[in-house]
Amino acid sequence: MSDKIIRVGDFPIGEEERRAVSDVFDAGKISEGEFTKRFEVEFAKKNGNRYCVAVSSGTSALIAGLMSLIYSGKIKKGSKVITTPLTYISTVNAIVLAGLEPVFVDIEESGLNISAAKIEKLLEKGSAEEYSLILPVHLMGYPCDMKRINEIAEKYGLLVFEDAAQAHGTKIGDKKTGNFSIM
Repeated sequence: MSDKIIRVGDFPIGEEERRAVSDVFDAGKISEGEFTKRFEVEFAKKNGNRYCVAVSSGTSALIAGLMSLIYSGKIKKGSKVITTPLTYISTVNAIVLAGLEPVFVDIEESGLNISAAKIEKLLEKGSAEEYSLILPVHLMGYPCDMKRINEIAEKYGLLVFEDAAQAHGTKIGDKKTGNFSIM
């Protein structure tokens, strides 16, 4: 065992970043100004999407997405959502705050992402109709097996909603994470 500490939440902030933040503050509009609009356009383009809506956090993004699926009738409030236990707390908080029930499926040892095989094993046990959604998390830049997860979702009539907050820019083939699901 190593004594080396690997920090996952420490980010160096340089002069360029400090100037950019100062420019936003100097503009007087933190959440609705020119910088936010520019970010939305650039982020959508960078990720191969037509649209992007900036929110205050990954939790807010997940809640907004889940609530839009509920209000559009695509999933039922109170239904079960398959997700991973190895994630930031935002994933589970959003599921619960949206009135859904998280069901954890274990991870793969390599890559540490949710196991597609274990998702299928859970659904094979029966009562797949209690589930509405699979919410995989692309953890620390490592993409989940979206091809297999989507095949399983289609087989059981479930939707897929990716949490790609920890994998911006990560690709599976030529496609970026976040583009393999309903949102």
